[in-house]
Amino acid sequence: MNFFTKASVKQAHLIWIASIINIGLGFVIPGFDVFAKSISHVALEAPVFAYTHRIADIMIGISMCFFAIGIQLTSPSRISFSMASVLLLGLSMISAGIWTLETPLHLLYNLSIFMIIAPLSFSLEFKNIIKSPSFELFSAAVSFLHVFMFWLIYAGFIPSEINGLVQRMWAIPTMGWFGIAAYMLGSRQFSANNSMHATSA
Repeated sequence: MNFFTKASVKQAHLIWIASIINIGLGFVIPGFDVFAKSISHVALEAPVFAYTHRIADIMIGISMCFFAIGIQLTSPSRISFSMASVLLLGLSMISAGIWTLETPLHLLYNLSIFMIIAPLSFSLEFKNIIKSPSFELFSAAVSFLHVFMFWLIYAGFIPSEINGLVQRMWAIPTMGWFGIAAYMLGSRQFSANNSMHATSA
């Protein structure tokens, strides 16, 4: 794994770090109802909070795009569905930082729905590299959670009074998965490279 590939994988930790800011930002805004208002509503608040949130969204999106490049460079598959899904997620997050809730360009017409397949496709694609049943189970659980949550949302089962709180709780495993995936891929690939160098020596 060369320097650029390793860096594009490891920098994905920025995703969950910046996400912590976005998840928690609403709790420090005076009068902001974190139970009812979604994370994206922060962009409609005072400039200091709105621009902090929007910059974090753009950082998350750019980091996802670089992670997608790292996935492609390390993928054993010529056609990488996990790369495509993470790239589309990244583009949707960048758009969320540029445009607010009032326009369908926010999340690029709901491209964020690709978060459903990203964890599962990644774990399947790198099954023989990461070799961790626990990570595979976690990835499958996160994908299942996304399907279940989208169903609850579209079916109207989440009361508007707690919509914001539910979204913030949902975002924790969603964004946390990227950090774990980056760690698992980076550490296993680095170990594999060291083993190959030791064998060739």
